Amino acid sequence: MGNKSFRTPLGRVRNVGSGRHGTEGMLHIRLSAAALMPLGIAFVIVILTLLHKDYNGARAEMGQPLPAILVLLFVCTGLYHMHLGIRAILVDYVHGQAREWSLVVNTCVAAALALACVYAVLRIGFV
Repeated sequence: MGNKSFRTPLGRVRNVGSGRHGTEGMLHIRLSAAALMPLGIAFVIVILTLLHKDYNGARAEMGQPLPAILVLLFVCTGLYHMHLGIRAILVDYVHGQAREWSLVVNTCVAAALALACVYAVLRIGFV
């Protein structure tokens, strides 16, 4: 049968081709988007229940496990989705060493935002 390959001769010389991770990244983006739909509705319901409460009532409500967990899930899933989306854009459109630095910055910013949000929700709920 011979050497059947879908790679171009230039691709074989440069040893570039599929990284075999493109579909996995897109699957994670779609799964996180699907998870954000019900979590977004739950987040809106939690916020609507807090609208007519005073400061102490809102803190008491966020001290309950279910609202705090729903808010944390929404925030963490949203930040993960943001991280994946920006990563896909950076990989496609940024080249050279700037790509590596931008990916590092993207990961650090997403992690810092996630930590700040988790800290805020836990602080509201437990203090």
